[in-house]
Amino acid sequence: MAAISLGIGGRSTGFWVLFATISAASMAFVASTSLNVALPAIQVELGARGADLIWIPNSYVLVQASLIVVTGSMGDHFGRNRVCLWGILLFSLASVFCGIATTTNVIIAGRVAQGIGSSMIVPNSLAITSAYFSRRGQGWAFGVWAGFTVLMAGVAPFFAGVVTDFGMWRLIFFIHIPLGLMAAFAIIRFIPESFDKDAPRRMSFAGALLIILGLGGLSFGFIESSTFGFDSLLIIAPIVIGLLAIARFLHDERTAKHAILPLRLFRSPTFRAANLITLIFHGVIQPAVLYLPLNLIQAQGYSATFTGLATVPMILVATVVSAVVGPHLDRRGPRFILTIGLSCCALSLVVLASVGLTGGESDYFSTFFPAVFLLGIGFGMVFAPLTMAAMASAPENNAGIASGVNNTVVRTGQVLVIGILGGLAISWFGQNLKNDAYIQSLPAETQIQLAADAGDLAETAIPDTLTEDETEQVRLVIRRSFADMFSVLMSIAAVFCLLASLVAWFMIDDGELKDRRMRDIEGAP
Repeated sequence: MAAISLGIGGRSTGFWVLFATISAASMAFVASTSLNVALPAIQVELGARGADLIWIPNSYVLVQASLIVVTGSMGDHFGRNRVCLWGILLFSLASVFCGIATTTNVIIAGRVAQGIGSSMIVPNSLAITSAYFSRRGQGWAFGVWAGFTVLMAGVAPFFAGVVTDFGMWRLIFFIHIPLGLMAAFAIIRFIPESFDKDAPRRMSFAGALLIILGLGGLSFGFIESSTFGFDSLLIIAPIVIGLLAIARFLHDERTAKHAILPLRLFRSPTFRAANLITLIFHGVIQPAVLYLPLNLIQAQGYSATFTGLATVPMILVATVVSAVVGPHLDRRGPRFILTIGLSCCALSLVVLASVGLTGGESDYFSTFFPAVFLLGIGFGMVFAPLTMAAMASAPENNAGIASGVNNTVVRTGQVLVIGILGGLAISWFGQNLKNDAYIQSLPAETQIQLAADAGDLAETAIPDTLTEDETEQVRLVIRRSFADMFSVLMSIAAVFCLLASLVAWFMIDDGELKDRRMRDIEGAP
C-alpha cells in the first residue's frame, strides 16, 4: 500500500474539505448547465453566428473531456490541492475574461480556458474528498458532495434565466468568482495536501499527448456528429485517430515507467462495473435532461419560466435523497441502493414515455410531475453510490486518476449517446411527420418543405401558403410528432437504466469495498 500524505484532523477539517470541494466542483458544474439559457441574449448583443452558439458550450465540454484523465493523474503525482488550486485560478481568470468579452471569439477562448480549469478541478476535488474520508464516513461524504453539487448545477439555469431577463447575462460568468475564492481559501487554510508518495515526480509526456489526442478526437467526433453526420470525413477521421491514439496509449501504459493510468485499477470487478454503469446511466439520462425542457416548451406549450420551475422538484428531491442515503452507504455498501435508484430512474422514464401530448401547464401535476419527482428520487439514489463504487474500489493513492477515469466515462457516455440518439431523434421525428395522415393529404410541395425543415424538430417551419386552419392543424401534428419521438427516446433510456440496475446488482461487490477499506486502514501511516 502506497502511503498517502494526508493529515487527519477533526470534524472541522472534514467540514472544510466538503466546503472547499463542493464550492470548487460547483464552478465546473454551474458552467456546464447555466450558459445555454443566455445564448440567445449573447447572440443578439454580440452578433454571434450559429456556429459560435454551438462552440460556446461545446468547446468547454471538448477540452474538459480531453484533459480530465491527465489532470486527475497530475493530482496523484504532484498533489491534489495544488492542481485543484491552479484549476480554480485559471477558471476564475477565464470567467472574468468571458464576462468582459465584446466578441464571441473571446468568449469561446475563455470557455476553452474554463474547460482546462474544470478538468483540473473536478477530478481532484473528488479525490480530495475520497482521500480524506477514505477511512471513515466515505458514503456520507459522497452523499453530501453529490447532493450539493446537484443542487448548484440545477439552480444555475434558473439564476441564469433571471439575470438574462434583466439584461445582465455577464453575471453568469462572474458568479464563479466567489465560489472560487471560497474554495481556494478553504484549501489553502484548512486542508492537508494529499498525493501518492510512491508515484514518481514525473509523468509520461508522450502518454499525456496520446490520451489527450485520443479523448479529444473521440469527443470532437461525437459532439459534431449531429451537425455533419457519421458519414462525413470530418467525423470519421478524428474518431479513427482517437481510437488509434487510445490503443497506443493503453499499449504503452503496460510498460511505461512514468505511467499516467495504472491499468491495475481495472482488475477490480467493482471498478469496471461502476464505470460501465456510469457510461450507460449518464449516456441515456442525457436525452431526458436535454429533451424534457424542449418537450415542455415546444410541444406542450409551457412558458420558459414554468418549465424552469417544473424541474425544481427533481433537483430538490435529488439533493435531499443524496444526503439521506450517504450514511447508509457506509453501513450497507452501494450495491442495493444503487440498484433501487437505477430502477426508480427506469420507472420514471417509462412514465415520461407514456405522457404524450397534454393540455399544457394545467395538466403538469397529473402528467409530468410524478415522473419528475420519481426521477429526482432515482438521481439521489444513484449519484452518491455510483461515485462511491468508482472511488472506493480504487486504492487511496490512485484517487485522482480513478476520479479522472470516471469523469471521462461520464463525458464519453454523454457525447456518445447524444451523437447517436440525436441523429436518430431527428429521423424519427421526420418519419412521424411524414407518415401522419393529415400531412399526407397536403400538397406535395408542402410535404417536401416540411420534410426539408424537419431537422429543426418542434421548430419546423410551417409553409405560409397554408390557410389559418391548416396551419393550426400542421402545428398540432408537429407537436404530436415531437411528443411521440420523445416517448421513444424515454423508452430506450428506461431499458438501458434497467440494464444498468442489473449490472449493479450482479457486478458491484460490497465485500470488495470493505476489504479495500480494511487494507487502506492497515496501510495507513
